[in-house]
Amino acid sequence: MLTVTYDAEFSYGYLPGHDRVPMLSFIIGLLGNTTGFEVSACIDTGAGRSLFNGRLAVGLGLDLFDGSPIRLSTVTGQGLQARGHRVQLRHETLGDFDLEIGFSTDHISRNILGRDFLDRVQIGFREHRNTFYVTPTP
Repeated sequence: MLTVTYDAEFSYGYLPGHDRVPMLSFIIGLLGNTTGFEVSACIDTGAGRSLFNGRLAVGLGLDLFDGSPIRLSTVTGQGLQARGHRVQLRHETLGDFDLEIGFSTDHISRNILGRDFLDRVQIGFREHRNTFYVTPTP
């Protein structure tokens, strides 16, 4: 039998208009900067990369369109434009994560933590308990 241990346990959060979903809250900030603001994002194991609302980039003082262009597609095949910017996500239990986040140039209804984030953690889900477990990977 294989046993996996985790450092932290989290309950699913509420997303308006949806069921409970696995989500984490972070302080998002610029690299090397200790200030920032709180943001929540849903964990999406099917998303290739993390995608946040472009208004957050502007709130950080970034010029959204200075970021590297990213073209994404949804499960319905519709295209979505984003711009990549490196930021830091700080979590009080899990630590700091430096990621290039895709910031959407169009309105999106929720922020997504994709497989680029999942590559930096070990995660387990207990869907019937609305609980998930996370350990940062070295």
